[in-house]
Amino acid sequence: MIKVFIIDDHKILLESIVTFLKSKAHIICVGSALTGKEGVEKLSIIKTDIVLMDIGLPDMSGLDCTELLMKNNPELKIIGLSGYLEISVVKKMFKLGAKGYVSKSCGMEELFDAIQQVHNGKNYVSPSVQSAFLNELSGVLTSKYNVLPQITKRELEVLNLIKEEFTTSQISDKLFISVNTVESHRKNLISKFQVKNAVGLIIKALELNIIKL
Repeated sequence: MIKVFIIDDHKILLESIVTFLKSKAHIICVGSALTGKEGVEKLSIIKTDIVLMDIGLPDMSGLDCTELLMKNNPELKIIGLSGYLEISVVKKMFKLGAKGYVSKSCGMEELFDAIQQVHNGKNYVSPSVQSAFLNELSGVLTSKYNVLPQITKRELEVLNLIKEEFTTSQISDKLFISVNTVESHRKNLISKFQVKNAVGLIIKALELNIIKL
């Protein structure tokens, strides 16, 4: 059973999601909140697997609420839910620890799919959000990045496994290479993509369409 908690100030949308989730046998809505403060307070008592987080809350941003919740429970899986497709907001949500970002224009079945994928340990980004990434990048790739980072076939394999959240040890076993070699590939990738960590690496690789979700 997947436990879901919803934080959204759009009462009609919130109630629609609750009604939809009730139709799914293995999902239960354990609670909801119309503000960030209310959500944080309730989630200090209520246990849940997934939080659907509206970005535009009336008392605090969904970003701030996500940061607070992740500090209290780093294992919590949060999915951003918003009509805003600002790339900076999407990036910040993932940097704060969110596992998904869904556009409010999506259908309920897509939301259901996002919940299942995130619960199963994967990340999820709505196709419309991915398109926004590509649209933003279309005019700046040549000026900002000049050329795509040149990576080897092995580095691409490592990159895809990092995206799938395999550990260094697991990547080592899967590719039949040493842990030190995996770490070397990881460092080379971070250097080539000019990022600071694995999260930034995956976000930038997705932006450049080098890997797919």
